[in-house]
Amino acid sequence: MISCGLDLGSSLVKGALVEDGKKLLATATHPVRGNLAEGGREVLEQMAGEENLLPGEIDYLCTTGFGRYMFPERQLQVSDFTSSAKGALFLYPATRHVLDVGAQSSRAMAVSLTGKVVKFKMNEKCAAGAGRFVERCSKYLQVPLEEMATRALAAEKPRLISSVCAVLAETEIINNVAEEIPLPDILMGVYLSLAQRAFGLMRYVGIDPEVTLVGGLVHSPAMVRAVQETTHLKVNAEPLGHHAAAIGAALLGYQRSLKLARERAGTGS
Repeated sequence: MISCGLDLGSSLVKGALVEDGKKLLATATHPVRGNLAEGGREVLEQMAGEENLLPGEIDYLCTTGFGRYMFPERQLQVSDFTSSAKGALFLYPATRHVLDVGAQSSRAMAVSLTGKVVKFKMNEKCAAGAGRFVERCSKYLQVPLEEMATRALAAEKPRLISSVCAVLAETEIINNVAEEIPLPDILMGVYLSLAQRAFGLMRYVGIDPEVTLVGGLVHSPAMVRAVQETTHLKVNAEPLGHHAAAIGAALLGYQRSLKLARERAGTGS
Protein backbone atom coordinates (compact mmCIF):
# COMPACT_ATOMS: atom_id res chain seq x y z
CA MET A 1 0.00 0.00 0.00
CA ILE A 2 1.29 3.45 -0.94
CA SER A 3 0.37 6.50 1.11
CA CYS A 4 1.16 10.11 0.32
CA GLY A 5 1.76 13.03 2.65
CA LEU A 6 1.61 16.64 1.48
CA ASP A 7 2.92 19.43 3.69
CA LEU A 8 1.32 22.60 2.33
CA GLY A 9 3.38 25.42 3.79
CA SER A 10 3.25 29.17 3.34
CA SER A 11 6.05 29.20 0.77
CA LEU A 12 6.71 25.57 -0.22
CA VAL A 13 4.76 22.37 -0.72
CA LYS A 14 6.65 19.25 0.36
CA GLY A 15 5.56 15.73 -0.44
CA ALA A 16 6.47 12.18 0.53
CA LEU A 17 5.44 8.73 -0.70
CA VAL A 18 5.69 5.83 1.75
CA GLU A 19 5.12 2.13 1.05
CA ASP A 20 3.40 0.00 3.72
CA GLY A 21 4.24 2.54 6.41
CA LYS A 22 7.91 1.50 6.31
CA LYS A 23 9.74 2.41 3.13
CA LEU A 24 10.21 5.98 1.94
CA LEU A 25 9.83 5.90 -1.83
CA ALA A 26 10.12 9.53 -2.90
CA THR A 27 10.08 13.15 -1.77
CA ALA A 28 9.53 16.36 -3.72
CA THR A 29 9.26 20.11 -3.20
CA HIS A 30 7.51 22.85 -5.17
CA PRO A 31 7.10 26.60 -4.59
CA VAL A 32 3.57 27.68 -3.66
CA ARG A 33 3.40 30.62 -6.11
CA GLY A 34 0.04 31.70 -4.75
CA ASN A 35 -1.80 28.42 -5.34
CA LEU A 36 -1.40 25.74 -2.70
CA ALA A 37 -3.62 23.17 -4.41
CA GLU A 38 -1.78 23.49 -7.70
CA GLY A 39 1.55 23.23 -5.90
CA GLY A 40 0.32 20.06 -4.20
CA ARG A 41 -0.68 18.54 -7.53
CA GLU A 42 2.73 19.38 -9.01
CA VAL A 43 4.46 17.62 -6.12
CA LEU A 44 2.13 14.63 -6.39
CA GLU A 45 2.72 14.33 -10.13
CA GLN A 46 6.48 14.61 -9.73
CA MET A 47 6.66 11.85 -7.11
CA ALA A 48 4.27 9.59 -9.01
CA GLY A 49 6.38 10.05 -12.13
CA GLU A 50 9.57 9.10 -10.32
CA GLU A 51 7.96 5.87 -9.12
CA ASN A 52 6.09 5.17 -12.40
CA LEU A 53 2.76 5.40 -10.61
CA LEU A 54 -0.58 6.61 -11.83
CA PRO A 55 -2.46 8.97 -9.48
CA GLY A 56 -5.02 6.23 -8.84
CA GLU A 57 -2.28 3.92 -7.58
CA ILE A 58 -1.74 6.07 -4.51
CA ASP A 59 -4.01 4.50 -1.92
CA TYR A 60 -4.33 7.25 0.68
CA LEU A 61 -3.52 10.96 0.76
CA CYS A 62 -3.06 12.97 3.95
CA THR A 63 -2.31 16.69 4.15
CA THR A 64 -0.68 18.80 6.84
CA GLY A 65 0.70 22.29 7.30
CA PHE A 66 -0.66 25.79 6.85
CA GLY A 67 -2.79 24.85 3.84
CA ARG A 68 -3.90 21.36 4.81
CA TYR A 69 -7.58 22.20 4.28
CA MET A 70 -6.91 23.69 0.83
CA PHE A 71 -6.26 20.45 -1.06
CA PRO A 72 -9.63 19.03 -2.21
CA GLU A 73 -8.29 15.56 -3.01
CA ARG A 74 -7.19 14.87 0.56
CA GLN A 75 -8.68 11.98 2.53
CA LEU A 76 -7.34 13.16 5.88
CA GLN A 77 -5.73 16.29 7.31
CA VAL A 78 -3.56 16.41 10.42
CA SER A 79 -1.79 19.02 12.52
CA ASP A 80 1.76 19.86 11.51
CA PHE A 81 2.82 19.29 15.14
CA THR A 82 1.62 15.70 14.91
CA SER A 83 3.05 15.06 11.46
CA SER A 84 6.47 16.64 12.19
CA ALA A 85 6.86 14.53 15.32
CA LYS A 86 5.88 11.36 13.48
CA GLY A 87 8.25 12.13 10.60
CA ALA A 88 11.15 12.95 12.94
CA LEU A 89 10.68 9.63 14.73
CA PHE A 90 10.68 7.82 11.36
CA LEU A 91 14.08 9.38 10.57
CA TYR A 92 15.52 9.02 14.08
CA PRO A 93 13.64 6.37 16.11
CA ALA A 94 15.42 7.24 19.37
CA THR A 95 14.60 10.94 19.32
CA ARG A 96 12.33 12.31 22.02
CA HIS A 97 12.73 16.01 21.30
CA VAL A 98 11.92 17.70 17.99
CA LEU A 99 12.85 21.27 17.09
CA ASP A 100 11.05 22.66 14.05
CA VAL A 101 12.31 26.01 12.75
CA GLY A 102 10.00 26.91 9.89
CA ALA A 103 9.56 30.01 7.77
CA GLN A 104 6.76 31.53 9.87
CA SER A 105 7.27 30.00 13.31
CA SER A 106 9.46 27.82 15.50
CA ARG A 107 8.27 25.11 17.85
CA ALA A 108 9.77 22.58 20.23
CA MET A 109 8.08 19.25 20.95
CA ALA A 110 8.60 16.44 23.42
CA VAL A 111 7.48 13.20 21.78
CA SER A 112 6.69 9.69 22.97
CA LEU A 113 8.22 6.50 21.55
CA THR A 114 5.20 6.22 19.23
CA GLY A 115 5.60 9.77 17.94
CA LYS A 116 2.80 11.30 19.99
CA VAL A 117 3.37 14.93 20.98
CA VAL A 118 3.54 14.95 24.78
CA LYS A 119 4.24 18.67 25.23
CA PHE A 120 4.98 21.55 22.90
CA LYS A 121 5.82 25.24 22.87
CA MET A 122 5.58 27.60 19.90
CA ASN A 123 7.20 31.01 19.58
CA GLU A 124 4.69 33.77 20.26
CA LYS A 125 6.90 36.62 19.12
CA CYS A 126 7.29 37.97 15.61
CA ALA A 127 9.38 36.78 12.68
CA ALA A 128 12.72 37.33 14.46
CA GLY A 129 12.21 33.87 15.97
CA ALA A 130 11.64 32.03 12.68
CA GLY A 131 13.31 31.21 9.40
CA ARG A 132 11.76 34.14 7.58
CA PHE A 133 14.12 36.39 9.53
CA VAL A 134 17.10 34.76 7.78
CA GLU A 135 15.50 35.63 4.43
CA ARG A 136 14.98 39.26 5.51
CA CYS A 137 18.58 39.51 6.67
CA SER A 138 19.75 38.02 3.38
CA LYS A 139 17.95 40.74 1.43
CA TYR A 140 19.05 43.57 3.70
CA LEU A 141 22.71 42.54 3.82
CA GLN A 142 22.68 41.69 0.10
CA VAL A 143 23.99 38.20 0.73
CA PRO A 144 22.39 35.46 -1.42
CA LEU A 145 20.31 33.18 0.79
CA GLU A 146 22.24 30.11 -0.36
CA GLU A 147 25.50 31.76 0.83
CA MET A 148 24.29 32.89 4.26
CA ALA A 149 25.24 29.74 6.17
CA THR A 150 28.62 29.21 4.51
CA ARG A 151 29.72 32.78 5.15
CA ALA A 152 28.38 32.68 8.70
CA LEU A 153 30.62 29.70 9.50
CA ALA A 154 33.67 31.95 9.01
CA ALA A 155 32.67 34.06 12.03
CA GLU A 156 35.24 34.65 14.77
CA LYS A 157 33.25 36.80 17.20
CA PRO A 158 29.53 36.47 16.39
CA ARG A 159 27.39 39.48 17.30
CA LEU A 160 24.10 38.32 18.81
CA ILE A 161 20.83 40.03 17.88
CA SER A 162 19.00 40.73 21.14
CA SER A 163 15.69 42.13 19.85
CA VAL A 164 12.71 39.76 19.63
CA CYS A 165 10.99 42.01 17.09
CA ALA A 166 12.11 41.63 13.47
CA VAL A 167 11.97 45.38 12.82
CA LEU A 168 14.10 46.21 15.87
CA ALA A 169 16.42 43.34 15.03
CA GLU A 170 17.01 44.86 11.62
CA THR A 171 17.88 48.13 13.33
CA GLU A 172 20.49 46.25 15.38
CA ILE A 173 21.95 44.86 12.17
CA ILE A 174 22.12 48.36 10.70
CA ASN A 175 24.05 49.47 13.78
CA ASN A 176 26.40 46.50 13.46
CA VAL A 177 27.11 47.37 9.84
CA ALA A 178 27.73 51.01 10.83
CA GLU A 179 30.18 49.81 13.50
CA GLU A 180 31.98 47.82 10.78
CA ILE A 181 31.40 44.48 12.47
CA PRO A 182 32.69 41.79 10.07
CA LEU A 183 29.92 40.36 7.94
CA PRO A 184 30.44 36.71 9.01
CA ASP A 185 30.09 37.79 12.67
CA ILE A 186 26.79 39.50 11.88
CA LEU A 187 25.52 36.50 9.93
CA MET A 188 26.43 33.95 12.60
CA GLY A 189 24.85 36.24 15.16
CA VAL A 190 21.57 35.89 13.26
CA TYR A 191 21.68 32.08 13.53
CA LEU A 192 22.77 32.12 17.17
CA SER A 193 19.93 34.49 18.00
CA LEU A 194 17.45 32.10 16.39
CA ALA A 195 19.02 29.22 18.30
CA GLN A 196 18.76 31.06 21.63
CA ARG A 197 15.06 31.75 21.08
CA ALA A 198 14.56 28.11 20.12
CA PHE A 199 16.44 27.06 23.26
CA GLY A 200 13.85 28.86 25.37
CA LEU A 201 11.12 26.79 23.73
CA MET A 202 13.12 23.62 24.20
CA ARG A 203 13.63 24.21 27.92
CA TYR A 204 9.90 24.71 28.36
CA VAL A 205 9.05 21.25 27.02
CA GLY A 206 12.08 19.53 28.59
CA ILE A 207 15.29 18.84 26.72
CA ASP A 208 16.16 15.25 25.86
CA PRO A 209 19.78 14.39 24.95
CA GLU A 210 18.74 13.39 21.42
CA VAL A 211 17.35 16.42 19.61
CA THR A 212 16.17 16.27 16.00
CA LEU A 213 16.00 19.40 13.88
CA VAL A 214 13.32 19.52 11.18
CA GLY A 215 12.02 22.25 8.89
CA GLY A 216 13.67 24.42 6.26
CA LEU A 217 16.74 25.39 8.28
CA VAL A 218 17.82 21.75 8.56
CA HIS A 219 19.74 22.50 5.34
CA SER A 220 21.78 25.21 7.07
CA PRO A 221 25.04 24.04 8.69
CA ALA A 222 25.22 27.40 10.46
CA MET A 223 21.84 26.80 12.11
CA VAL A 224 22.83 23.28 13.10
CA ARG A 225 26.05 24.58 14.66
CA ALA A 226 24.20 27.39 16.39
CA VAL A 227 21.76 24.97 18.01
CA GLN A 228 24.57 22.62 19.04
CA GLU A 229 26.63 25.44 20.57
CA THR A 230 23.60 26.86 22.36
CA THR A 231 22.29 23.58 23.76
CA HIS A 232 25.67 21.78 24.11
CA LEU A 233 23.99 18.75 22.58
CA LYS A 234 24.45 16.74 19.42
CA VAL A 235 21.65 17.63 17.02
CA ASN A 236 20.26 15.19 14.46
CA ALA A 237 20.03 16.99 11.13
CA GLU A 238 19.79 15.67 7.60
CA PRO A 239 18.20 16.96 4.37
CA LEU A 240 15.18 14.66 4.73
CA GLY A 241 14.31 16.55 7.90
CA HIS A 242 12.89 19.24 5.62
CA HIS A 243 10.25 16.69 4.59
CA ALA A 244 9.57 15.37 8.09
CA ALA A 245 6.01 16.73 8.22
CA ALA A 246 5.18 15.26 4.79
CA ILE A 247 6.67 11.89 5.80
CA GLY A 248 4.70 11.98 9.03
CA ALA A 249 1.50 12.79 7.18
CA ALA A 250 2.05 9.81 4.87
CA LEU A 251 2.59 7.53 7.88
CA LEU A 252 -0.51 8.84 9.65
CA GLY A 253 -2.50 8.37 6.45
CA TYR A 254 -1.30 4.78 6.26
CA GLN A 255 -2.37 4.14 9.86
CA ARG A 256 -5.78 5.66 9.19
CA SER A 257 -6.28 3.49 6.10
CA LEU A 258 -5.48 0.35 8.11
CA LYS A 259 -8.00 1.37 10.77
CA LEU A 260 -10.68 1.93 8.16
CA ALA A 261 -9.90 -1.45 6.58
CA ARG A 262 -10.28 -3.19 9.96
CA GLU A 263 -13.57 -1.41 10.58
CA ARG A 264 -14.90 -2.49 7.18
CA ALA A 265 -13.79 -6.06 7.81
CA GLY A 266 -15.51 -6.02 11.19
CA THR A 267 -18.82 -4.94 9.68
CA GLY A 268 -18.49 -7.38 6.80
CA SER A 269 -18.79 -4.61 4.22
